[in-house]
Amino acid sequence: MDASKVAQTTLPFEPFVILTPRLLVLPTPHAISSRYYRSLYASLHADKAFCEMAFGDHFSPVQWSDEKTHDAIQRGDINVCWKLRGMGDFAVGLRPPEIFTESSSAVEILEGDALKGIPCLDLQNLDEITWVGYAGVRDATTTSMPPREAGDPPLPPWTEMAEIRYGVAPTYWGKGIAKEAAEAVMHWAANARGVTRFIAETERPNKRSARALEKLGFTLSGTNYWKEPRPRVTTARAVRRTTWG
Repeated sequence: MDASKVAQTTLPFEPFVILTPRLLVLPTPHAISSRYYRSLYASLHADKAFCEMAFGDHFSPVQWSDEKTHDAIQRGDINVCWKLRGMGDFAVGLRPPEIFTESSSAVEILEGDALKGIPCLDLQNLDEITWVGYAGVRDATTTSMPPREAGDPPLPPWTEMAEIRYGVAPTYWGKGIAKEAAEAVMHWAANARGVTRFIAETERPNKRSARALEKLGFTLSGTNYWKEPRPRVTTARAVRRTTWG
């Protein structure tokens, strides 16, 4: 893909990165410049096992070129999510050993001067990171939900309608990476964007996805925000400020 096209990506905020003990979690407006991340993102959507796990058995795997992958991230995430609410998907990579901090926090945010002196976080060096998946939080009312119609009950404010999503390469399943990444993104969204409730939807037969959400503290909400005719369930998790510290 033409590198000049990647360089023209508009960044709607100052750079930052979320760190966990094992992971580096980078906003996609920055990670999109990594061809290795784009390759990982494309490979997930081409993988039958991943697509069934993440989207259900009705979603067929797709083969994307690098340009198509870039456009999908730019249009579907950066333009729709990040530019509107300042939140969206994050690229999830293994934390390089050279990133050392003295903090003992489970989740740490690096920004501003704290990013200086970490070569692998330069946009030109992102391909040095081992990318393993993505995790994100978005305003469901302006992204994935269908339009509201007359007679529909009113929705809570968008800060109570933050949809969590995540995907990890099958090679890394069973290692707790999805949970660690999702927790980090929710921590950030609660503190940086004022989110007070997270929601997620999964197909009822998808037991693996349901278990993952349970481990994240989600419980059945009894709602059908997406108006799905298929057997789906919506779960929610309220934020308790003491949890995020």
